[in-house]
Parts: sequence; C-alpha cells; structure tokens
Amino acid sequence: MAILFLFVFSLLFQTTISAQDPPQNANPRAVPLDATSDVGAYRKGEKISHDFLIKNEGKSPLLITEARPSCGCTVAEFDKTIGPGAVGKVRVVVDTSALFGAIAKGVTVLTNDPLLPQFQLILRANVAPLITVKPGYARFLIVQDDSAPSESIQVLSAADGTPFDVLRAETGVAGLKVTYHEATAAERLPNLAGKQWVLRLVLASDAPVGSLSDYVHVTTNHPQQRQVDIPVSGFVRPLFTSTPSEAQFGSANVPIGQILILRNFSTQSIALTSVESDTKGIDVLLEPVEQGREYNLKIALQTNVAKGPLNGKITIHTDSKKVPVLVIPVKGTIR
Repeated sequence: MAILFLFVFSLLFQTTISAQDPPQNANPRAVPLDATSDVGAYRKGEKISHDFLIKNEGKSPLLITEARPSCGCTVAEFDKTIGPGAVGKVRVVVDTSALFGAIAKGVTVLTNDPLLPQFQLILRANVAPLITVKPGYARFLIVQDDSAPSESIQVLSAADGTPFDVLRAETGVAGLKVTYHEATAAERLPNLAGKQWVLRLVLASDAPVGSLSDYVHVTTNHPQQRQVDIPVSGFVRPLFTSTPSEAQFGSANVPIGQILILRNFSTQSIALTSVESDTKGIDVLLEPVEQGREYNLKIALQTNVAKGPLNGKITIHTDSKKVPVLVIPVKGTIR
C-alpha cells in the first residue's frame, strides 16, 4: 500500500508542476528565412518591392507589432499574425528616386517572441541612373593667383537612349563657372544612342582659398530623371601657407618658443625678405630650409612679454607682388 500511495502522489505532483509551468515551445518563435536579401539592379526612379519571409516555429501565434524602416525612402507592410508552423511576410518597398549606386536599407521588426523580440531585415540593391555622367565627378587642385584656370569636362547621356535636354546647371562653388551644350560629333561618347550633352566646369585662378566640397546640380527634362548631381571636390591653395596657421601658446609661462613651417606652393620662387613682431618681448627669426620655397619661422616669447591675454601678430615681407606680406597671429595667455 505504501508503495502504491507514493506512486499516485508522484503522478499528482508531476501533473501539478506541468499545469503551472508550460513548456517553452508553447511560445511563438520567429525565424526570418531571409534576413538579408540582394535584389540586384534597378533603374533610378523605380520602386523596389520585396517580401521577406518569417516562419513561426513556435506553438502559439506570432504577433508582429511593428516594422520600422531606417529612412523615409522605405516603407514596410507586414502580416500582423502568423500561426504556429505558418510563414508570413514583411513587404519592404524602397523608392529609388533619390538613390544611386549600391544601397542597403534596413527594417527593424518587433514581435512577441520572448527570445527574439526584435530583429532587422536588410534589403540590398544596385541603383543605376537613367542619365549617366562621364567621368561623373570633378576634382580641382590649384594655387590661388598662380595656376591657370582649371577645367573638367563632363558628358551626359541617357542609358536607354531617351532624348533629353539640359535646362540648367548650377553650383554653390565660388569661382566655378559651368556652361553646357549639346555634344558635337567629335565630343560624343561612342556606342551610346540619343542626345549627349557636354558640361564644361572651369575653376578660376582667383577662386577663394580653401577646400572644395559641393555639387553641380543639373536640371533636365528627362521624363524620369529631372536632376543629376555631379560632385565637386579639391582644394585651392594659397601661394604661401603657414603650418600651423597661427602661433597659439595657450596658457603659458615664459620663456617659451614655437616653430612654424612656411611653404611656397607657387611655380615661382618667393623669397621672404624680413620679419617683425608688433609685440614687445616676442623675438622672431626666419631660417631658410630651401631658399624661396620653405622656411622655419622661430618664435620666442621672452620674460618681458606682458602678463595676461596675448593677441599679437608677426608680419613677414616677401619679394612677390602677388603676396607682398604674410601675417601670422600670435595668441595665448601669459601667466
């Protein structure tokens, strides 16, 4: 009897435990069947639509509560409920109107799967423009007031031969002039049907010093691609540069010194003839590294420099009419 009692009690105990703690496989289980998908090549302006498949390998309904696209060019629709053993979908649609080249667009999916509450789907594609540009970019590197104007020639054509006109070409690059005309027979690229257009980008020799980073925006009447953007990069160098551009001492005790490197980027030799400081207690010395091309400017702050904020300048005279004077700021705080 005792053995029978223990056996019955054991069965009742196991039944109670099973009722209180359902097995884990009773939960939904989200399994993306293709978390990353490459859909190949599309023309610019086309919409890409792809269905990602999600399988529910659990024992209860899988709920998809949200699908968040990574950018405004992407939208997502999805099956809100996927039954046990069933396969549902998340449809991702990408508008390629403003896209170009290799793209990767993500969608974050939120579910009620306790083991996989969220996961990401990635759609890859290659977006080819309807209007192609050769070479497709313009890079300039000139020395201000020394180099001749620099130019870049761009040829536009429609990949499918659709006739189009260039209506306007604009840029925010200072000193860059853009003109355009329909390509002559000698200017046409071979083996391409339809109209071709030539853009001539000319950067003036007196363009402002600094880096170039902008676009030439071309407006067309092509029925599917109204705008083409051509990247512009490069640099306009001054005749002479100082590295660093100023003598910055920060908060300093005197005496203290610093060396600046002065370089000539002109095609002509430029001699530095004299140097002077406007601040008492600052000694300056020009030391040629390569006469007419490179110099070291040695700056020494002596003990008689006034305490407090330092805001002086060093003036360097040259034998060049284009750049007769170089001015180097001297800043800091003397303790």
